[in-house]
Amino acid sequence: MKRRSSKVLFLRAAAVLLIAVVGLAGAAGAEKTKIVYWHALTDQHEEGILRIIEGFNQSQDEYEVVVQQQPLGEFDAKLMQAVRIGVGPDLVTMFPSDAINYIADGLLVDLAPYINHPEYGIPNFKESINSSLYAEITQWGDEQIFMFPVTMTGEVLFYNKTLFDKYDLPGPRTWSKLEEASRVIYENEGIPGFGTDSITDTFQCLIMQAGSGYIDAESKRIAVDEEIAKDKLRWFTKGVEEGYFRLVGEDVFFSNPFGSQAVASYIGSSAGSSYVELAVDGAFELGCVPVPQEGPVKYISQWASSFVSLSKDEERARGTYEFFKYLGSTDVVVDWSIAFGAVPVYYEAVAAEKFQDFIGTDIAIKALVEEMDYVGMLASIPGASNVRTEIDKMIQRVALGVMDIDAAYADFVRAAQAALQR
Repeated sequence: MKRRSSKVLFLRAAAVLLIAVVGLAGAAGAEKTKIVYWHALTDQHEEGILRIIEGFNQSQDEYEVVVQQQPLGEFDAKLMQAVRIGVGPDLVTMFPSDAINYIADGLLVDLAPYINHPEYGIPNFKESINSSLYAEITQWGDEQIFMFPVTMTGEVLFYNKTLFDKYDLPGPRTWSKLEEASRVIYENEGIPGFGTDSITDTFQCLIMQAGSGYIDAESKRIAVDEEIAKDKLRWFTKGVEEGYFRLVGEDVFFSNPFGSQAVASYIGSSAGSSYVELAVDGAFELGCVPVPQEGPVKYISQWASSFVSLSKDEERARGTYEFFKYLGSTDVVVDWSIAFGAVPVYYEAVAAEKFQDFIGTDIAIKALVEEMDYVGMLASIPGASNVRTEIDKMIQRVALGVMDIDAAYADFVRAAQAALQR
């Protein structure tokens, strides 16, 4: 009996050992949970994010981020359609004015439970970023966080320093100085002195600096001050009519007209500085200053690049968060910021020696860091993206002589209000 009992015990122990070995082998060979990331990045920006993703995939054994590049022109429409039918990606980047459309339909993951988790959360997350940015990503109430900010690009003013120096004009720091310089250059060189890639963002800067409201989220109504709006509309469109300002038109971006010296300065994204340098190609000295400020309020538009999770599956949702946390770590976000031509949203990363060295090599980043404290927050509710569209229409109509200011402004309010109440 003893020999049989010993044999039984031996067999049982062997079985347990075999199960353990098989289990370990299975775990070692288990496939990672795949996390699909859609993006529209190209050139060095794409190369930069691919290096980051490779680092994340090699840093742990649970998740693998799979990259799928999409055409920029089709991105928004394709994304919404794919998400609605359940075949969309797990993560993308978007602005709050777009995110609200997904939030309203319950399509974004609330990241707050992950960020605030006692074991794998991010300590002092709120204190680590700009207060306006935190207000922006938590504006939808109930302590929910649907967006994970990583880097911030923003508008800066590129100018032809060689041409400005020719007429003893400094890089303009106020709108009045910008107008003055533009007039001088137009009168002497016959080219517009100023343009802007996004007339919508520039108009927002103008009215917000002057003390206007924008959208009242609670009442879902336009809160733009009519007198301020018409004054700023008049200021810009007069410049277009007289020739010292210009619209971007079919060029889409001003980098090429600027590089060919068809315009002397323009407001564009800090992330586009490499394209600006390529367009200029040494033909003149490039200057860059922060967006002009003039009025009772210091303000620039918030252009934080925030990631969102679209995962319905809990395991993939956790995986997207782990990638976000990795991307937001100091060393990684500094590398990504340098590759992307952006500023980390995290104070610790901005203060890092490697990023401080980078500031000294990029005039657009230097200008952006200088204006970071002026970043403002605009309410993003359903219809907010339509408000932006209606601003562009209003300015185009007046500048091109299709409507007068009163009629165009009335149309803007009517259409924008209808979009917010829809």
